[in-house]
Amino acid sequence: MGGVNQAREAARAVAAATAPAAPRLSREEAAAAYLDAVVAGNRRRAFDVVDSALAGGMDIRGLYLDVFQPALQEIGRLWQQNRITVADEHLATAITQAAMARLYERMFAAAGDTGPLLVAACADGERHEVGLRMVCDLLEMEGWDTVFLGATVPLDDLVRLVRERRPEVVALSAAIAPNVPRVARAIGAIRHALPGDTAPVIAVGGRAFAEDPDLAARLGADLTARDAAEAAERLNQRFAA
Repeated sequence: MGGVNQAREAARAVAAATAPAAPRLSREEAAAAYLDAVVAGNRRRAFDVVDSALAGGMDIRGLYLDVFQPALQEIGRLWQQNRITVADEHLATAITQAAMARLYERMFAAAGDTGPLLVAACADGERHEVGLRMVCDLLEMEGWDTVFLGATVPLDDLVRLVRERRPEVVALSAAIAPNVPRVARAIGAIRHALPGDTAPVIAVGGRAFAEDPDLAARLGADLTARDAAEAAERLNQRFAA
């Protein structure tokens, strides 16, 4: 068996060495090609686009902001217009999450010293999590420490973790209007659990807030943003040394 395994490894090495290099893509070409791939539900083609963009000199932040984020925004628009199905939208999101996961090792290798702590959670019942994941990753690249809790986080569990970890920021997300009251309850519960000087900055985002810029203030949040890039920028400005 050892000889067979060695032969297989040798064959893989030869294939890797002789494989043609991925074509280099501009940012515009990468964005268009990636969107085409995820609309088609073609994970391998999407990964090839990411690899080609990296080979062309695009950094991970550029991939997040100029390729992944606009692609998912367009996927959301196509879904709202009934031009793609819910299954299509979920597949495009899953492909993008997998593409982001492939970049984790590179991302953390480039991360700096540990900065402020952010706890991120989607409202209980909210399943659209990739935008909030992007915020966490962008901040990690700039030295933040983040705890990403993902989709549909129960309120009691969220408050317990926030009380234990005492983050500088809690980021909450809701993409659809029915989940906005749950974000409001989360804000109230966190304020009650950590009052006064111990209170974290509470940031909110998601499609529901992008469509109503004044909603965050009405709920008692400290800040909001239209997308992951703006969220990371505003938080970095707030906690600048």
